[in-house]
Amino acid sequence: MRFLLAFLLLFTVFHPAGAQTSLFDALHERGDSVVVRIDTDWDQLMKKKTEKKYRPVTVRITGLDTLLTISGKIRTRGNVRLNVCSNPSLKIKLAKDELEVAGFSRLNDLKFVLQCSNNAIGENYLVLEKLTYDLHAIYSRHHHRVLPVTVLPEQKDGLEIRAFMLEDEEQLSERYQGTILESKRASTRGIQRRAYLNMCLFNYMILNTDWHVFNLHNVEFVKPDEGKELIPLPYDFDYSGFVNTSYAIPRPELGITSVHIPLFLGKHVTRAEIMTAAKQFLALRPVALAFLDNHPDILERDRKRLRKRLEKFYEVIGSEKKLMRLIR
Repeated sequence: MRFLLAFLLLFTVFHPAGAQTSLFDALHERGDSVVVRIDTDWDQLMKKKTEKKYRPVTVRITGLDTLLTISGKIRTRGNVRLNVCSNPSLKIKLAKDELEVAGFSRLNDLKFVLQCSNNAIGENYLVLEKLTYDLHAIYSRHHHRVLPVTVLPEQKDGLEIRAFMLEDEEQLSERYQGTILESKRASTRGIQRRAYLNMCLFNYMILNTDWHVFNLHNVEFVKPDEGKELIPLPYDFDYSGFVNTSYAIPRPELGITSVHIPLFLGKHVTRAEIMTAAKQFLALRPVALAFLDNHPDILERDRKRLRKRLEKFYEVIGSEKKLMRLIR
């Protein structure tokens, strides 16, 4: 029971008294099934998905007390998925005035990650990527929240696309009371070391090498209003060995031939830093394993595969000798 309570506490969101709730917060806190109907020229959106051009949209959302209908604009987002997936990721900007009339704040950006293909394989990739975001929330105070949804393109009768809503930058800024770094370059020198080590170990654990601090590749940075050091938040885990997509390959310069080969990418990490970070992960081992063992949506073969990886990871960080090899 104490593991369950600890897990639930990690997902709790506090709002200042009297603050107007955002639509994302309202949907996330309900925890119910959300259906998003998208009324736009779906064929053109998909045909010209690499353009990432905004188009008019009307969105109808169920999952609140009443049906919410609101206008806005929609575009595709992402990079690799635009070319390899039938369903690209999406971004919707809702009309701020309409949000206020409906009783929500003016935070109007919604991000969606859709199942890559309209079959069981695409659904499974989505389940595993959402699981990875949820797992990150166990290990880190700084993480993206995700919300499972069903996307229904109204012009494509009968088409149901599984997806999850990914917390947008403006949501992160408000929740962590800071600003998102807008620069295209960053350095490890200005990053909060504890958060940096947490990110490095987490990516190592999930077999993710598809990230880089310097060019902000699959890493967002929050600068707290009351601090100077940046806090990194990793995202986009479809290239990780955990998710195991068929299109995931490591960068050639890394010197590995498969995303299933573990590689620690931390830079200038000291013995004391990695020891401290490892202790945090070791303390959360029962929570993480219980989360994985009790997850209702993953296939048993994936559960066994992921558990095997977690056990191997804990074998490494539980041995001081093996742990030190990561930073040599």
